[in-house]
Amino acid sequence: MKNRIVAIAFILPMSLVLSALSERAGADETCREILASGFYDQYSKTDGRVRDRVMYAELCSLNYPQAMNTIKQTQKFGSDRSLGLWYGLVNLDDGDPETAPTPLANTISEERFTQWKGGYCSRNSPVESAQAAEFLMHKIADRKPEFGISVVDAQATCLKKRQGLTCWATPGTSATPDASQRDDILLNVNWNKAGPAQSQAQPEVAYSFLTRGAVSKFAGAPPKRALPAGYKLSPGTLQIPVTRPADAGIFASFKVNHEGTEHSCKVFIPGERDFQLSEPFVNRLKIKYPG
Repeated sequence: MKNRIVAIAFILPMSLVLSALSERAGADETCREILASGFYDQYSKTDGRVRDRVMYAELCSLNYPQAMNTIKQTQKFGSDRSLGLWYGLVNLDDGDPETAPTPLANTISEERFTQWKGGYCSRNSPVESAQAAEFLMHKIADRKPEFGISVVDAQATCLKKRQGLTCWATPGTSATPDASQRDDILLNVNWNKAGPAQSQAQPEVAYSFLTRGAVSKFAGAPPKRALPAGYKLSPGTLQIPVTRPADAGIFASFKVNHEGTEHSCKVFIPGERDFQLSEPFVNRLKIKYPG
């Protein structure tokens, strides 16, 4: 997502985030804070391997100060002594996670973090990593209505208030009979433009590319496209169900023309091969990470 601030400077209590939604929805980072708050609210209740994959993607999207701040924030939502152990940020030779005075990840130097990022995050850009973390957070964030609105719905409300073209992805709910494909993605394409409704022309789709075997279930969409060429968007959010090979990370790219101006957005959705966890190891040879 463009112009997104990836640092989580602080995680507001759930009630404060949701109650302040209407006042701060115009700020890009607020939308992500809402989702992150839902993730951290569920952090201590979530299986360690599931939340580790989110943190792996999240840390790949951050620079060193941002990453250290985020690691410290996780400790406020429940002790996680093994943070970083399943994706190589810390090793067993760094100490015993259960007996160390502080979580081992809290003591990582900038040089060590840079080496780790060069070796473990090289397949995806920081923006792609951030979008992957957001998609995985959706699988964890509490969807039950709380304070009158769920976290997922609150984030969607925030995103819909952005001007122009905005796109994001959320997990789907059903599976196809073919085990190699899953109906596991909803692409959300939102158009919002200020001005008198009666004077606004509808933006026309120039392209809507899908990669790596993804297939749109939108009526009339040709192969490798999410929408038919020339399709006209109405104000609001269009949801497009998409299937893909289960292990494939995909990109969805959209461009529309509106009254002579082009608007575009692009989103990355991770597959099972992206941000895979590995067994903790002892770095007896003190080998540095690639990069």
